Amino acid sequence: MKLKGKILLISLLPLIALGTILLLVSADRIANGIYDEAYVGMNATTLAVRDIFETGNEGQYHVDEKGDLWKGDTLNISQATDIVDNIKENTGMDVTVFWGDTRILTSLVDDSGKRQIGTTASETVSRQVLEKGEPFYDRNVDILGTEYIVYYTPVYQEGSSEIVGMVFLGTPQETVSAIINKARMQMFFIITAVVILVAIITYLIVGNIVRALKRNMGLLAELTEGSLNVEVDKATLERKDEIGDVGRSIVKLSEYLRTTVVTIMERSDKLSEDSLRMEKLADSVECAMKEVQESARQMATSTTGQAEDATAASQNVTDMGEMIGDNGAEVVRINGISMNVKNISNDAMGQLDVLNQAMGHVREAISFLSKQTQMTNESVTKISESAELITRIASQTNLLSLNASIEAARAGEHGKGFAVVAQEIQQLSEQSNSAADEISALLSELNRNSSQTIKRMDEVLVVLEEQEKDIKRTGEIFQGVTSGINDTVSGMNDIMEKTNKLEELRTNTVAVVQNSAALAEENSASIEEVLALVETVYKNLGDIAENAKSLNQLSKDMKESVHVFKV
Repeated sequence: MKLKGKILLISLLPLIALGTILLLVSADRIANGIYDEAYVGMNATTLAVRDIFETGNEGQYHVDEKGDLWKGDTLNISQATDIVDNIKENTGMDVTVFWGDTRILTSLVDDSGKRQIGTTASETVSRQVLEKGEPFYDRNVDILGTEYIVYYTPVYQEGSSEIVGMVFLGTPQETVSAIINKARMQMFFIITAVVILVAIITYLIVGNIVRALKRNMGLLAELTEGSLNVEVDKATLERKDEIGDVGRSIVKLSEYLRTTVVTIMERSDKLSEDSLRMEKLADSVECAMKEVQESARQMATSTTGQAEDATAASQNVTDMGEMIGDNGAEVVRINGISMNVKNISNDAMGQLDVLNQAMGHVREAISFLSKQTQMTNESVTKISESAELITRIASQTNLLSLNASIEAARAGEHGKGFAVVAQEIQQLSEQSNSAADEISALLSELNRNSSQTIKRMDEVLVVLEEQEKDIKRTGEIFQGVTSGINDTVSGMNDIMEKTNKLEELRTNTVAVVQNSAALAEENSASIEEVLALVETVYKNLGDIAENAKSLNQLSKDMKESVHVFKV
């Protein structure tokens, strides 16, 4: 899976999971809240019904000989059907008054329209209300084949704690279920819309980030392949985010590498030319020394004709002295070239140190950006906590609005204005809750994007560490070159010393040759001594040739090391 797909998957899966969990939890809480508010309203209504019978009607509850329930001598509760019918008409709730556990007054009717007078409440209700004096409420009670939400409140005899009956209030389950289902569907559509909106925004943002990263990664790939003529597009350089910083760092890195590589190439070419000249000079001197060695051997085998050939030998030794003098001059020149190469190598090492320091500055800048992104994540967390507080306030406002609606319904015609206000408050609560959810979702997305940015920075740091390792390896190669140059300079100094000694021997040899006619035996010994010295010089010249070849090989290695770069 490509990076874009992974980022989208990582971004959307938690969002979808969060939306699903939020839908399930909110749906359950909405249902429970509606039921709880329904119970509160039903309790208030039962108390209101009880107050209707007791207010203005003094006297105790009693049943007359006809079986009608009275409150004092003024109110026949059994005949007050208009009260319960009016409540049912205005609220949609059925009302029943019990004397003991028997229905005396009710708005409940069967399919034929007959009121359910004389029927009794269940044992569970009677035990809870009549015996314990506690209200009873349930959301799933079967009444005449219909599921009801019910609430029972005890009725006390006036002036005592004796429970003489109950007031029942019930509403069909399907009415409340319709409200709950409507709220659930609204929540589902809101969450779905948020998920789709966030998905579109995430897709666009991720696409932009991935395209920019691909461009920068392509430029880094070109740098790793040795192409230093990379060009970062203007759009990337004008960006003010971390991707723009990476693009600008790539430009700086390319410029540093190009300057360093060009310097190395130029100086390696000069080093190669100087080493070739020194190698040719060493070969020339070696050939001359071979001739000198051969001449000395001929002189050793022809001592009887030494006197006649003294003049020729003197001339040969003079020529040898001139060649040695030329050799010394060439050695001095080569020594100067070696010192120049050494200085060039030291300059190259300095350039590598500068480049290494620049890489360190780039790494520090990226680390600083990573810390700034983490601080942004902490701010996002604090904003998320504020959004949660707004959500809780909106939920409480919604509950207050629902309670106000119930009170307005109970107030009838006088509560219509209050109901309009309650509805506006409820709409405002829902809008606040929706806005808080959108803010929380956007903050979560921002937090995840910041985490991905930090991860991308860590990967860039790894790439920079690899570049630093390459620079260190280049420095090690230059150190090897410097070491070879130091060895060459040391060899040149040895050659200079031995050349001076050879010049002294040449002077002695001239003197010996001039007296060769009278000193044949001494001349023979001197010739043997010259042969030994020639062997030493010949060996030293062989070392010079080897050092020249080694220096040439080091120059070639240095060229190959930087050949991978294209400037």
